[in-house]
Amino acid sequence: MNTATKKKFSKDDILVFFLKNRSLLLVLIFSILLSLSTSTFLTGNNLMSLARQISANCIIGVGYTLLLASDSVDLSAGYMMCMIGIISGLLSQIEGMPFLAILLICIVVGAACGSWNAFIANKFKLPPFLVTLAMQQIFKGTLMLLSNGSPIGNLNPGIIFMGQGYIGPIPFPVILMVCFIAVGAVIFSRTQFGRDVIAIGGNPEAARVSGIGVAKTRILVSALLGVTIAVTALVSCGRVASAQTTLGGDTVMDIIAAVVIGGTPMGGGSGTVVGTLFGCLVIGLISNGLNLLRVSSFWQMVSKGVIILVAVILDVYSEKIYERMRNKD
Repeated sequence: MNTATKKKFSKDDILVFFLKNRSLLLVLIFSILLSLSTSTFLTGNNLMSLARQISANCIIGVGYTLLLASDSVDLSAGYMMCMIGIISGLLSQIEGMPFLAILLICIVVGAACGSWNAFIANKFKLPPFLVTLAMQQIFKGTLMLLSNGSPIGNLNPGIIFMGQGYIGPIPFPVILMVCFIAVGAVIFSRTQFGRDVIAIGGNPEAARVSGIGVAKTRILVSALLGVTIAVTALVSCGRVASAQTTLGGDTVMDIIAAVVIGGTPMGGGSGTVVGTLFGCLVIGLISNGLNLLRVSSFWQMVSKGVIILVAVILDVYSEKIYERMRNKD
């Protein structure tokens, strides 16, 4: 009885509990601190604003969770998002262009760009880090060429609705976020594709031997990431009612931090979309809280850098703890 009790409350078990639930615990801690620090945090308007604020990151976060779970990475996501936003702005200038056509074209462009990144990495056996670093500059240059370095206004009303619209009392971006989180959770827990992604992230050679098409699956994962980037681009452009050349350029760092804080390791092999939601909430709470406390935007940049560093440390530390427990067993 005593042995069982000791095992149940061992140091490693406690550490694993906190590491697996770190994003939820951080949300609770930050929420309590902010509710004590400012009287406006728990107001309905602020909480709705927070939900709108994290919705774009959560949508991309679903795609990025799949990507990291497959042991890959994409540094071009931010500028791909900017480029697709500019494309949506240019398409909006065409008289009579329906919104559904703009949405479809942007989704196809996102899926094609994501697939291309993975195809190049697989074809030439290159690290995705280097491929997407190069593609980042290509996307950045392309969006500047398309826009001549200037923002594009007069967007299609459908794009404006994606960023600013409501269905009943709920902002449309929040509804989109919930839908993407639900679909992502089903992919991970209920589909063969989700199991293949986890298997590839855990051991690509073993996955290949077991009959999983590693290259094909990684291309599909990158295509799905491109779809989430395209949808987020339209939401972000609609929110500010213009397609801007800087909109989303630094997004990728926030996304990586949110996904890793949420419990998806950078080394792949597992993933949790719900954890990514809480990871996005952590990032959003810090930005929201610092705004409420009227802290300089420069300090917000510093805080995000610290968050990314902490996320990486937690990721490495978690893997060491899990490895130690596996060796004990």
